[in-house]
Amino acid sequence: AYMALYHADEAIVVTNPEVSSVRDSDRILGILNSKSKRAEHGDEPVKQHLLLTRYDLDRVQRGEMLKLDDVLEILAIPVLGVIPQCGSVLQASNLGMPVVLDDKSKAGEAYKDAVARLLGEDVELRYVTPQKRGLVDWLLRRSA
Repeated sequence: AYMALYHADEAIVVTNPEVSSVRDSDRILGILNSKSKRAEHGDEPVKQHLLLTRYDLDRVQRGEMLKLDDVLEILAIPVLGVIPQCGSVLQASNLGMPVVLDDKSKAGEAYKDAVARLLGEDVELRYVTPQKRGLVDWLLRRSA
């Protein structure tokens, strides 16, 4: 892993919105900024992107998980994508199928969006703000 990091021109740092994971990612960014070939030679820094996975808006709202803004404040790198917590990821993994092939998966859509952004497309972030729920959703939650 160190050799890949050493020779990297671009890096996607993948983290979860948990304190320990974000701290580990911050350490990796420090290594990229100081120990890569580019850093040693004084060249332009490694281009860095953040991919935030397992993001659960309900847990964020309850204060059980870091908000995207908190993660961005700590890591200070551009966000490539936010992948929502989604049961389809485990299901796809158990089937040996990439989740991006599941057209009904929010995580699959978010991964596709991240790839599009990496390729230079201007794609709005999804699944980072709570959706306004309608009366039916409110009634269903109250009866549960």
